Amino acid sequence: QSRINFVCPSLLWVSAVPSSPPGIISTYQLEDQESNSPFVVVVNHTLDSFLGDGTEQTASMFLSSIVRVGHRVLLSLEKKNEHSDTVEDYQGLCPVLENSPSPRNFWCTGGQGWSMIGSKKIPGFLYFISWDGATDAEGPFLFELNLPVSSCHSPVIVSVSGTMPLMNYITYTEDFLRTFMSEDDRSKGVELPFSKPYGISSFPQDDNDEGIAGDLGMKLACSSTLKESIKAAIEVEGGIDDVILTALQSISSPSTQLEKNMDSATIQRERSNRSKMLTMSHAEKSRRLLRHCSSWTQLDDKRANRGIVTGQVIMATVRFGTSQSCLTLRTNVVTNPNATPYHQVLAWLCQRRDYFTAASIALSLLQDFDAVYELRGIPKTSEGEVISHQGLLDGITPLLNDDIKGGKFSGPQLHTLTSLADMTVGCFIKGGAVMAPTLYGFLARNPFYEAPRACLMLVGTIAAVISQESSFVAHHNNCNIVKVLSTLESPREDVLWPVRCLLKMAVTRKCLPSVLLMLNATIPNELRWRSPKTRGLAESPRPSLSLCLAIVGMILESANEATRYFLNLRDEDSCLPYWFSIDDQTRLALSILSIHGKFVVLQEPEVRSWALEKLKDEVHSSVDFNNVQYDLPSEWLKEIVTGAFCNAGCDIGLGFDSSVLRKSEAFESTRDEYNSCYRQDMLRIENLLNPQENSGGLDYDLLIAALLILVQRDEKWRDGTSIPTQILLNAVCDKAGRKTGIDQKFIFDGATMMRLCALSENYQATAFLIGGKNGIILECADIIISNLGLSMNEAELLLFAGSVNEMKDFVTRIYRKVQIEKKQFAEFFPSESQQHLLWLLEQYSMNVRKYGEFNAAINSMRVNPVFAGRVCFRAWICLTQPSNKESSAKWLEKWLRNKLGLNNGVSSKRLACAALVRILLWADEASGLELTDGDEEPLLAVLLGLNGRFMAELAHACCGMIESIPFHLADEIMSGLGGSNLFFFESELLNA
Repeated sequence: QSRINFVCPSLLWVSAVPSSPPGIISTYQLEDQESNSPFVVVVNHTLDSFLGDGTEQTASMFLSSIVRVGHRVLLSLEKKNEHSDTVEDYQGLCPVLENSPSPRNFWCTGGQGWSMIGSKKIPGFLYFISWDGATDAEGPFLFELNLPVSSCHSPVIVSVSGTMPLMNYITYTEDFLRTFMSEDDRSKGVELPFSKPYGISSFPQDDNDEGIAGDLGMKLACSSTLKESIKAAIEVEGGIDDVILTALQSISSPSTQLEKNMDSATIQRERSNRSKMLTMSHAEKSRRLLRHCSSWTQLDDKRANRGIVTGQVIMATVRFGTSQSCLTLRTNVVTNPNATPYHQVLAWLCQRRDYFTAASIALSLLQDFDAVYELRGIPKTSEGEVISHQGLLDGITPLLNDDIKGGKFSGPQLHTLTSLADMTVGCFIKGGAVMAPTLYGFLARNPFYEAPRACLMLVGTIAAVISQESSFVAHHNNCNIVKVLSTLESPREDVLWPVRCLLKMAVTRKCLPSVLLMLNATIPNELRWRSPKTRGLAESPRPSLSLCLAIVGMILESANEATRYFLNLRDEDSCLPYWFSIDDQTRLALSILSIHGKFVVLQEPEVRSWALEKLKDEVHSSVDFNNVQYDLPSEWLKEIVTGAFCNAGCDIGLGFDSSVLRKSEAFESTRDEYNSCYRQDMLRIENLLNPQENSGGLDYDLLIAALLILVQRDEKWRDGTSIPTQILLNAVCDKAGRKTGIDQKFIFDGATMMRLCALSENYQATAFLIGGKNGIILECADIIISNLGLSMNEAELLLFAGSVNEMKDFVTRIYRKVQIEKKQFAEFFPSESQQHLLWLLEQYSMNVRKYGEFNAAINSMRVNPVFAGRVCFRAWICLTQPSNKESSAKWLEKWLRNKLGLNNGVSSKRLACAALVRILLWADEASGLELTDGDEEPLLAVLLGLNGRFMAELAHACCGMIESIPFHLADEIMSGLGGSNLFFFESELLNA
């Protein structure tokens, strides 16, 4: 909708020779047909390479030019008079478009990448144009220069200063040679700014430990604790850079070994310095660390940097009548006429707090376009992504290699890339939390930045942000630390992002020990949640507990080996390893810290030993003080139990126990024979306790000790669970010590756990830990004690220690004194305890399938069915009131018939029938129970009140089986038959 009034452009200006590449500024006018508004178009033509005509007769040379993207600017020729209310008063000053424009109507001057254009006819028409950074969408940077008001109606007399600053030809020549000289010549004497090579590790790993210690002692004037820590880090990493060691020395206390050769005054002065080091503020530590990073100091807003970057020189003088104005540009426009080194550009942007643009330029130079997209929020599939980067690197000295990715670099090239990458890290850090996600990815991808200097910049930043953190809390004395943890708020991201980036760098560059060493020296109190040292007697408050847990948590989750490295840190104040340099409150909080679903700290030897000692002391104190005072919070015990399951990868640790034992009201109302037997509940959760492979197995010591205390306190092991704590304890004790095919990380201390169970008088847990015959006795004894209120000695007498007559007399005396609560049913139904006895009887005596099970000596891990049956029937007799003897006998007989399938003296379970015959129809065997039974010893079948017909059918069902008679009688029968053929003996009895 515009027409070109004059096609022939006007040549305004030709750039000076040092410009690279040279250019020609031309102009032509346009008029909008709709608004009749006049415009002038200014075009920057960049000269292309020279082309000859190819003939010797003519020496002609053709010059071609191109117009780069965005190198056009459209300027309006309408200018409103600031002293007039109408435009018409001002239009007379505009040139008449019908007449051919004269080049004298406009003037232009410029330099490398910039131009200044004005009009001789239009007052106030003066613009500054920056061609560097021009884009197709937005064009070049255009800035209207403001002139004094008095010059608006001045006579149109224009003069452009012809006096320009002298070019620094020495600097220009060096830049020219640096760009075009060969690699060999360039590597001999020319270096880019801030590209000096970095030193290699000062302390490489050596087989001679004394040599390392000697070097440390000579070069570092620090404490012996810090030297030991440095030595340990060297052994892991293979060496530590000089800059790390120097920085550590600047923030650490001096060595006490140096005092040997000092006089008293010097010793006092050194001790005073050591005290000052221990009370050094975070801000001071940050300042001392950052001053060792040249990449950081170049970006600081200091006088030396401002002189290089922001110094101004006069480039042009414009005169309007009697008024005169000067255009000044930065000094480096003269110092670096063709292009500005990247470090000056980055420093200039950082001094103006434009870290976003500085980082974008640095990333573009490093060709890390993924980071540029992420930083600018541009999708990789965006159509405008190319346009958005146009002009970003205009006017900046390019790197020596066009393709950085995949290239191999050495010498000055590598030093340049390293310096640029380090400054990129500095730009990101100065940008703060907003740019932290991009920095995180950059640290993981970029191979050029120096890890030691990045470490110092990030650690210094951590100290700086912590110094501004004001969330301090009072000391939590004698408080429930777990409840305190539940009320903590997460620290601000402004504090955590440098720690996260630092650990990413440490893991990527495999320098985690030295990074942790720097953190330990810089923020020791935050890592240990303790009050910082102060001068005098005043006690300062503790730092934020949430900050401590957040930092430690990020350290532990950074790598699998991070937990071990972290616990190996030594406190410079107490000279103790980390775990022994913190108080019990901090230990309680850190021991239950979950990292990716694992309680990793709890798996370390020193932490586990401490936890076991605390649990043992709690068991002893609960017995001594009768549960009056608790040292360990119940919430912490619950976390220990959950942590042990999570570390082993058990399903129960994932919350699968929420409904495994919940029963509906209909189920509870039914009278199933085992609905109240805790053995059944143990079987239901058995699979939930299976550890995963390569998990190290269950830590039975921690589990049993913690569950014991929770049972004593009558606490649930986890809120919302359907599994009672005692049931879970029984199941864990039953699995403890058994072979599972998984290598156990920690050896189970069965003897100690058994003592704790016995001390807690938890007979169920003790029974499952012991197992075998003694376990059955304790299990039945627990039932009798809980129902009759007897002592353990009395229960043992009833179950196996005394004769049947003694048991009978004792039970008679009990029911004369003890009134047991009795549930009235229309018919007899066993109590919960009797149901448990029936389960044991069926499990051990009525599921006999092999002949070898009768011989306990062959397999000591299994319980002899005869012995188990006698103990269970004795316990049944003890729990049966005399008034219920007849009805209970009928119920028991019916139950036995159903389980054996006994009908008219025939049963498919002949071995089970044989075991019951020996239990009920034979007197207690002296060889098995070590009793002195007489001839008048009553049979258990008589005491139980079983029917004679039932006993006859039971004996007939196992007729002919040698297992149906005691061992000593079997030997006599076999010797009387003159042989030991078992099948011959059975056939003879069947034929009789």
